[in-house]
Amino acid sequence: MSILSKYYGIAGAELRAERKAAGLSQANLAERAGIGRHAVVYWEKKPEKFWRGWAIQRMFKVLGLTVLSVYYTTTRARVDGDLLKDREQERLDWLCEAHNARVRARAARYRQPCGAKTRKGHACRLLSEPGRRRCKFHGGRSTGLRMGKGKAHD
Repeated sequence: MSILSKYYGIAGAELRAERKAAGLSQANLAERAGIGRHAVVYWEKKPEKFWRGWAIQRMFKVLGLTVLSVYYTTTRARVDGDLLKDREQERLDWLCEAHNARVRARAARYRQPCGAKTRKGHACRLLSEPGRRRCKFHGGRSTGLRMGKGKAHD
């Protein structure tokens, strides 16, 4: 079983070379992996490196390939017990921070269905205000009390 030494996975051209080295056509690989031939064509045309996806994992299994696991940590990342080089570690740190920033931005923009009970007795279908649970009509943009005691504080 061959181990892919590049921790980011394999590019389409490398996948094609592995398939040809195994003596398989695209149709044969697809049949053995239980996927469509067009999936093999799709992944072989990809210029960037990849290793995730159920179709990829099936093709790797047929070709006898394994991808080394990468563990993202806050201190040092290890690839099957070996410390990564400083430059690779810096890249992983940058990728982790970029991913975390995207997750935080997505959470700040997240809008869910309001679900408040309307006058007709149905659940409100409007989306909530970002970062809140209710829409603008059911308390999502509340500015405080407008009568009695609340008015006195304005």
